[in-house]
Amino acid sequence: MKTLSLIAATAVLSFTSAIAHAIPFMSSLGDECVGCTLSGQTVGTYVDPTGTALDGADWIQDQASWWVDNAGYRIWEEDLNKTGTDAIIHSLFVSYDDDLIIKSKGQTIFDSEDYNISSPWTKVIDVIDLLGGSPLIAGDGRLNFYVTNSENYATGVIWKGEAKSVPEPGTLALLGLGLTGLVVARRKKMQ
Repeated sequence: MKTLSLIAATAVLSFTSAIAHAIPFMSSLGDECVGCTLSGQTVGTYVDPTGTALDGADWIQDQASWWVDNAGYRIWEEDLNKTGTDAIIHSLFVSYDDDLIIKSKGQTIFDSEDYNISSPWTKVIDVIDLLGGSPLIAGDGRLNFYVTNSENYATGVIWKGEAKSVPEPGTLALLGLGLTGLVVARRKKMQ
């Protein structure tokens, strides 16, 4: 019975650890779009939050909130770290048009020109995945999102929510093995 419990616990642990979670983050009241104006522009080719890897996630910004006019980079600030101490950002998902630079306290964390991302306004970009790890954000720092646009459409969104994940075949096999072991043990116990 002890072996059966161990197998079942391992299967459950493996299955739940395979589920990827995006840490939710909120926009504070002091956040603002510097040099931007809101617009009612809606473009059907932009990311739909209900049909992406972040199914069911909420926008931190409206799709139309990064409205720029070809005049170089515009800046939008987001305070992801409200603790006052240094913190690691574990998830950050963006969609943008055309270029995006993310800085904290003047230091560049992410520059879209370093990556070959085609049509980023149609995708959910996992910044942490591209960086290969989570950046450390200073307690007194905010993230600055510098964005450009060549067509005067909505140019950027920042995501919060849970990332959908598809369990790996190995995880499913392990879960199946655990459940099979459970059935076999129950049958032996009943005999």
